[in-house]
Amino acid sequence: MEQPRPRYEEESFLIVVKRSWIYASVDFIFSMICWLYSVLVVIVVVSATVGSNNIFTRVMNSSFNMINQDIRLFIATALAVFLLFYALLFINHIYNKKRFGTLRRRRYPAPTSNAELKSLGLMDIEAIEKLQGEDYAVFETNPIVPLGGESVDQKDLYLDDHYRIN
Repeated sequence: MEQPRPRYEEESFLIVVKRSWIYASVDFIFSMICWLYSVLVVIVVVSATVGSNNIFTRVMNSSFNMINQDIRLFIATALAVFLLFYALLFINHIYNKKRFGTLRRRRYPAPTSNAELKSLGLMDIEAIEKLQGEDYAVFETNPIVPLGGESVDQKDLYLDDHYRIN
């Protein structure tokens, strides 16, 4: 696992796409329609919650066959469900903290030593040192020992045994 690299320069995540003005105009129009709809819904919900009636909210209430009390009941139900989930998650958080501790023990593993690689038994120490010491290594035969000790013909393993180390 690699460690995260520091961000020295500001990286831009903005995606720039070349497209025609027709697509940009259609995209803008649909975006404005969605924003207008969102603003209208917020106005209806806020006015129903506060209890103010204007022409727009009366038209919306009659067109959707609802009254301000229906919207208040919906908001109260949504708030109650939110508080219930919040309380359950908070209780679960307290339980996990008591049961498992704070769990702030993460640290990166130490670099693997040649002795640890040798203890795996998959390569000779000379091949390990050659791979670690050179940028480009060429082997006559495959240096990796097959798992389980089964015998494998070296011709089958020879796949242009040039290993590029980055």
